[in-house]
Amino acid sequence: MRGGASGPDVPAAPAADASGAPHLAPPSVTYHASFLRALGEYRAEGLLNRELDAVALADPVEFTRYVAALRADVETPGAAWAYVVRFSGAEPYAPPADGWVPQTVLWWAAGDEYLGRLNIRHRLSRDLRRRGGHIGYDVRPGARRLGHATAMLAAALPLAGALAISPALLDCEVDNVASRRVIEKNGGCLEREASGSLFYRVPTR
Repeated sequence: MRGGASGPDVPAAPAADASGAPHLAPPSVTYHASFLRALGEYRAEGLLNRELDAVALADPVEFTRYVAALRADVETPGAAWAYVVRFSGAEPYAPPADGWVPQTVLWWAAGDEYLGRLNIRHRLSRDLRRRGGHIGYDVRPGARRLGHATAMLAAALPLAGALAISPALLDCEVDNVASRRVIEKNGGCLEREASGSLFYRVPTR
């Protein structure tokens, strides 16, 4: 979550599908129970969300604070990381030289089920040009290999375009075949390879 001064207005996330189909939505307490289950899956995997305290977030009041921090990351860049540092005791560090990047955080959900998350960074810092890019996303372990990542990215690209991001820079590790396929299915064109990562330009309009 890298950032800087206030950015453009947040593009409206697509409205929920009346059929309960997966869609992008702002973080919400609606997904509390499902998010906790997903957090358990991530922790069992041992790769993501290790900084979040599942016991603390089981408290509805604390979860509300967490959701508010995620939603504040546009107007107050770095708010989500500040929450993690304050609450979890994670090691703090100084903001990047070019500041925190405003980002729109969205969740991929179906009904009240949390399926994954996606971040749209409104601009690129020096660090994000080397790793991270404009859009980052992941799908909870129990919902993978069902096409969610491809659909999530497809839904996010027009929102990035509304922020005047055109094209979007995305990266993935060279050996991450699944992520490469997701990006390429969404029109990504390989720009370069550096430091074990592939960098793609992806059309947003």
